[in-house]
Amino acid sequence: MGDPLLSRERAWALVTEHVQSESLRKHLLAVEAAVRGYARRAGADQDKEDEWGFVALVHDFDYEKYPDRENHPFRGVEILKGLGYPEWVTRAILSHADYSGVPRESPLEKTLFACDEMAGFVTAAALVRPSKSILVREEAHERQGVCARGAARGPHEGRGRNRPAARRAHRERDRIPSAAG
Repeated sequence: MGDPLLSRERAWALVTEHVQSESLRKHLLAVEAAVRGYARRAGADQDKEDEWGFVALVHDFDYEKYPDRENHPFRGVEILKGLGYPEWVTRAILSHADYSGVPRESPLEKTLFACDEMAGFVTAAALVRPSKSILVREEAHERQGVCARGAARGPHEGRGRNRPAARRAHRERDRIPSAAG
C-alpha cells in the first residue's frame, strides 16, 4: 500500500475544500485520468500510478482562489508544503506552469504538463460543438447543416482523380511504356 498522504481520498479532500467550480473540478479529474493512463502505459505499479494521480488531481487546486501568475501555483505549493507533502510533488506542480522557472525534468513533470494542456484543448474543442460533449459523434452532414446526397463525403471523395473512371484514365496516362514496346 502506498503513502496514505498521497491517497486519492486526500487529493479529493483538498480539491473539495479549495475548488467550488464544477468546470475546474472536471478539469482536474480529466488531467488525473490522463496522467494515470500514461503511468499505466509506462508500466508503473499501482502505488506509482496513485502518486502520479494525486499530483494530477491537485495540480490546480489553488487556481480558483489564486488565478493570477503571481500566485498560482505558488500558493498551492505553500499549502502542500505546510501539510508535509514531499518535494517531488511540489516540484511537479510548479513545473506545470511555464512561468514558474521550474523546468520539467522527470517523466511525471513532463506528463503532467502535456496532460494539462491536452485536457484544456479537448474541453475547448468540445465546448464549440453543438452538443458541448466529446462523447457524441457528429456526422459530417450535421456539421454542414445539409442532408443532400453526397454532403457527408470528404473534400476529395467522388470527384476528380478519386472517381473510378478518372483513376483509370490517370493510370493509363501515367503508365510508363515498357522497354519492349
